[in-house]
Amino acid sequence: MDAWDAGAFGNDSATDWLAELVDTSDLGMIHEAFDEVLAAGDETVEMQIGEEAIGAAEVVAWLAGQPGKGGDHADQIEGWLDDNELEFTESLARKARKSIDRVFNRPSELREAWEESDDYDDWKKELASLKERLS
Repeated sequence: MDAWDAGAFGNDSATDWLAELVDTSDLGMIHEAFDEVLAAGDETVEMQIGEEAIGAAEVVAWLAGQPGKGGDHADQIEGWLDDNELEFTESLARKARKSIDRVFNRPSELREAWEESDDYDDWKKELASLKERLS
């Protein structure tokens, strides 16, 4: 597992995804991240797709005025939000919450990887906090 902490951007996939996002000017990549997770249906959500969707959900929380721990990435997120005219909608927040639920519930490679780590409870708390900020 490539995660080094339970935060939304505590892994290479989400960090790389964010680096691509800040070169865009709309919510397209965010919708794509959610759509990939939700399209999995009953199939296993691959780890990278799950990590990117959690990162996307974190950006949506920031867009909603409910920022979490952006860590080293806070300036990137804030800059992107300041540079672009983006509209937060409840439907976007709902899609983010559904994506978080899908990544958390089985079958999910990301959940399986966290279950095997000593930090599973921390990851669960991070996801719960993120969902709460999107409510």
